[in-house]
Amino acid sequence: MALHPATLSCLQVFYSVIEHGSFSAAAEALHITQSAVSHRIKQLESMLEVTLLQRTTRNIKVTDAGERLYRGTNKELVEIERIVEGIKRTSDSHLNLTTISSLVSNWLLLNLSRYNEEYPAQPLSVIADDTILDLQFEGIDAAIRLTSKTDPLLHNTHICDEWVFPVASPALVTDPDIISHPEKLLDYPLLVDTVAEKGNDESSWRGWFATQNVALPNTVAGQRFNRADIALQAVAAGQGITIARSSLVELSMVKMGLFKQVGRAVKMNHAYYFVCPTEDAQKHAITNLRHWIIREMETSFRTVSAVLVK
Repeated sequence: MALHPATLSCLQVFYSVIEHGSFSAAAEALHITQSAVSHRIKQLESMLEVTLLQRTTRNIKVTDAGERLYRGTNKELVEIERIVEGIKRTSDSHLNLTTISSLVSNWLLLNLSRYNEEYPAQPLSVIADDTILDLQFEGIDAAIRLTSKTDPLLHNTHICDEWVFPVASPALVTDPDIISHPEKLLDYPLLVDTVAEKGNDESSWRGWFATQNVALPNTVAGQRFNRADIALQAVAAGQGITIARSSLVELSMVKMGLFKQVGRAVKMNHAYYFVCPTEDAQKHAITNLRHWIIREMETSFRTVSAVLVK
């Protein structure tokens, strides 16, 4: 008889509940919700038409049928997992990497050819998304996250710090002493990154002006954009001033005169982290990707931050 498509996933949850002693502990170990654990157990019991676990408010008890199922199939599942992991380690399948869209367009795509040259057998599938995706639920191998706190359920490696600073077109701002007088920026059109403004951190106008001890009006009436890289394009076109992150500004753009720093650089409370499922952290392909990203991002951002006025 053919197995139900959900049998293996239900068995994995069933084993985890027994091994960890509770639904909540199993949910934490598998990085899923407690309701998902309960659903899988009920689904497995429905398929087998027996009760496997007797649940009370304080503990669980494995029934005779549950004990028989656990002892009879546990070794086989371990062997299946071992074989699958062996196949994954030797395959040339794509690694899925996700990060914010502005970093994809302004840094990753510009450097991706070097990664492909260094690791031709480990191609990347890049997922640009400005929300924090659930890596395991979405089947994503790794992420680059700009965050102020690490995820305790995942493996986190610090990549580099981030600096923010106002930039303008040289044609728009000609005052040679503008950096020493941040209040003068209020005389120019301020372009707004709507995502940054929600957080009020250093990458927002309110947060940056606070670091300069300058009061900002209750509302910033400038043109609004939902992506930082698009706001930078508007700056290059002379439409106003925006706050740039060092990760989005190439040194060549500054040297070519597309952008001009018009306010002091401030170190963000956020930093970049390479994030992946804990159980995958030491896999060869993940290790290669992590080392490459850390090396390349550190090099790129250190070059830009070295020329900033702070």
